[in-house]
Amino acid sequence: MKNNQNSTKWFSLASVWFGGIVSVPALLIGSLLISSLHFSSAVFAGFVGFSVVVFLMSIISIYAVKQQKSSVSLAANSFGTKGAGIIVGLVIGLSTLGWFGIQSNIAGASFSKIILDTTQLDLPAWLSSSFWGLIMLLTAVFGFRILKWLNYIAVPAIILLIIYGLYIVFQNHNFQEILDYQPENTMSILQAIGLSIGFISVGVVISPDYNRFAASKKDAVLGSLFGILPSALILLAVGALFAITQGTYDIVEIFASLGFPFFAMAILILATWTSNVMNMYSSGLAFNGLFDLKESSRAKTTIIVGIAGVILAAIGILENFLDFINLLTTTVAPIAGVLVADYLLSEKDSKENTSDFNWIGILSWCCGAVIMILMEAPIKFVFGIVSRVLIYFIVSNVIAPI
Repeated sequence: MKNNQNSTKWFSLASVWFGGIVSVPALLIGSLLISSLHFSSAVFAGFVGFSVVVFLMSIISIYAVKQQKSSVSLAANSFGTKGAGIIVGLVIGLSTLGWFGIQSNIAGASFSKIILDTTQLDLPAWLSSSFWGLIMLLTAVFGFRILKWLNYIAVPAIILLIIYGLYIVFQNHNFQEILDYQPENTMSILQAIGLSIGFISVGVVISPDYNRFAASKKDAVLGSLFGILPSALILLAVGALFAITQGTYDIVEIFASLGFPFFAMAILILATWTSNVMNMYSSGLAFNGLFDLKESSRAKTTIIVGIAGVILAAIGILENFLDFINLLTTTVAPIAGVLVADYLLSEKDSKENTSDFNWIGILSWCCGAVIMILMEAPIKFVFGIVSRVLIYFIVSNVIAPI
């Protein structure tokens, strides 16, 4: 008999993913790409990168609905029971923990900036980041149910803020100015696609944590597609547009300049809140699996891990945003490739792997990560994902049976 949560329709799942994507970092990736690309090139790179991620999410989500397992549990077949807990649990746990720190840092920095501009009170960013990080952490403890309701409030609010921001921008600028923009630096399209993949690559690996609750495989796929692709692409374009017209790539400065600062700040924090709850919920689940704890221990694990995330926010992890995205592309994407290959193989062989360590999956993950680290050509960002699938297939079908 299915868990009562396994009746979630695609639009509910889409709202969860939409709330996770509609956030300040989604605007930040747009402002990052536009510093080195023309507007149309940045949007194209985002579309290709996000489409790759949604495609991989769809495959893995079908797997998750079929198996009714969370991310770490699902990965046990391809990495082994202990291997999944160590490798997948650690990578997911640390990456979502890093995102939690970055988003808390953004909320805190924005809060301090707007308070300073409106009241002349100089509130340290580390203090504001710690405060909002703790508030978001406490919400994450309540899990999936409260996340859906929080998104129902936050998503319309951030959309209103974006529409208002665009209205202000186009009072003094026109779209031709956007198209004529000349970037200060240069970046290859392949590198931009890689950064776009890295930006939401965590979504591929954590998708089973949420999409396993889908009423059907179709609901899981549609929830991922409509929850991520439109929102991520629009937010990237808006972030790029804001950066061009406001003359800065500092997302905090951009929001502070939109007018009605307290209104903008409230919605900004609310939008950060929704995606950060997802980050900490997944991080708690991952570390729970890493230490082989019972499901009932998730809340306590989340609190302990969340405190580490608050510390990251307080020390200013936002300053290392680009390095963090590159790290995600290198370590998280290999896991996605292995999971996809494992699912495709499982369609032919339903035998479940119950060993502690599945060295085929572990070797494939390591090889994929090494390829991305050693390769210097921009194609590594795209080739890296494909290589993991191929390596897993070759080792499973050719070397392992010998």
